[in-house]
Amino acid sequence: MTFHRNHLSDSELINLYKNLLWPRLIEEKMLVLLRQGRISKWFSGIGQEAISVGATMAMQQDEWIMPLHRNLGVFTSRNMPLHKLFKQWQGAQDGYSKGRERSFHFGTKEHHICGMISHLGPQLAIADGVALAYKLKEENKVSLAFTGDGGTSEGDFHEALNTAAVWDLPVIFIIENNGYGLSTPVSEQYRCESLADRAKGYGMESVIIDGNNILTVYDTIKGIRDYCIKNQKPYLVECVTFRMR
Repeated sequence: MTFHRNHLSDSELINLYKNLLWPRLIEEKMLVLLRQGRISKWFSGIGQEAISVGATMAMQQDEWIMPLHRNLGVFTSRNMPLHKLFKQWQGAQDGYSKGRERSFHFGTKEHHICGMISHLGPQLAIADGVALAYKLKEENKVSLAFTGDGGTSEGDFHEALNTAAVWDLPVIFIIENNGYGLSTPVSEQYRCESLADRAKGYGMESVIIDGNNILTVYDTIKGIRDYCIKNQKPYLVECVTFRMR
């Protein structure tokens, strides 16, 4: 793996590293609490932090993000109060949804994070709606939605990409390709060479990047964000990674 700092200063690199480390430390603590019976199970993002952290930090704080169930890095990078996150996981009344949901099925308007939807496809269409609002209001903003390799087999994925392309919406779609949709390997999911190839069918630009390299993720999404604003077009990004837990 090669790291290119490009235009990033020492302080920016340190900030990226701190934000990358934060969700890993939190999940390691969550594993301890799980063994103690103090929280319930969740879908881990260990090993995939660079995608959610790098992408979130490349966006503006007031731009909406639609995360997945393994995207703790989105929440921590938006500086959501840690005590309230743990209250949520512990099922406490003062959690984000009074502790009713786990695995990040909750969001917060204050931090411009939309709570994920369990079957992993509909949040892409929500990102279309947010991008349409930005477009109609003539705001120089972009919405961002995450999905997984398994989520690309949902009909919502194709509907969202087609709508975004036809309506020229400033939205970024990120596919976290970790090799498995729950227990289904990618060899049983699709036959195209890469998931990014699907963008061609909609007349949309796409790119494949190393999802484990935070500098690559950050720099790529930052550049794509500028492209989406300037051209008022959507973009598909396939981040290749591997699920560790």
